[in-house]
Amino acid sequence: MEDLQFHFQPKVDVQNKRLMGYEVLLRNNEQNPYYPAAKMAEVIHDRKEHSLFLKWFQEELMRLVDLCPTVQFSINFAPKQLFYPETHVFFTEMQPYAKQLTIEITEDAPFFTASNDTINSLTIDQHFLSIFASIKEKGYCIALDDVGSGRNSLEEVLKYTPYLDQIKFSMVNCSKKKINEATLQLFLHAWKRFSEDYQLDFIIEGVENQEMSDELKEQGMFLQQGYYFGKPSKCIKTGY
Repeated sequence: MEDLQFHFQPKVDVQNKRLMGYEVLLRNNEQNPYYPAAKMAEVIHDRKEHSLFLKWFQEELMRLVDLCPTVQFSINFAPKQLFYPETHVFFTEMQPYAKQLTIEITEDAPFFTASNDTINSLTIDQHFLSIFASIKEKGYCIALDDVGSGRNSLEEVLKYTPYLDQIKFSMVNCSKKKINEATLQLFLHAWKRFSEDYQLDFIIEGVENQEMSDELKEQGMFLQQGYYFGKPSKCIKTGY
C-alpha cells in the first residue's frame, strides 16, 4: 500500500469557532493526489487485499493518533468492510484509541452474493445491527455519511439511530443531482429536525465559501466541513 497516503480535511463548529477534528481521507501518491476509487473498490471486495490494506491502515493510523493525542479523527468504512472478521480485529486492537476516533459508514451498497461466506442465516439488517452494537460497545462514535444518498436513506438511518452519534449531509451530492434551492432547503431542514429529534450531531459537508457557511449558520447548522475551511491536505493544524 506504498502508493497510498493520508490527507485530512477539518470539521469545524462555526458557532464557537472551534476545530472539531479531521476526516482522514485516502489519496494516492501522484503529483495531484486524488482518491483512487477503482483501486479501493478492488481492495474492499477482495478479502485478502482488504486484509493487507487494513494492516497498513492500522499502522498508519496508530502513528497518527500517537502523534496527535488531542485531535479527533473520523475514518471511513464501506458497509462491505464491516462484514470481514479482520475489520473487527482492527476495531478491537484500536480500542485504546476509540475515544479519539469516529467511524463513518459510507452510503455504498454492500454488494453481497449468495455464495459470500461472510453471511450466515441472519439477515443483512440483523448483521448490521449487531455490527453497530459491537462498534459502539468498544467506545467508538459512529456517523452515517451522506444521509439521503445510497444505502443511507431515511428508512435505513432509522434502523441504526440507537447506535449513532452523527449524521452527515452532503451539499456536493445535492449539487450533482441539480436539486433546486427550495427543495434543498426542505431536505436540509428535515434532516436537521431528524438529528434534533434523535439527539445526533448534524454535520454539513461541501461548504465551499463564506456565503454558504454564513447561510447555514443563520439556519442553526453550525457543524460544517468543506473546501472553505480547507482542502484535503497532508497538514494538520490544532486550532481553528
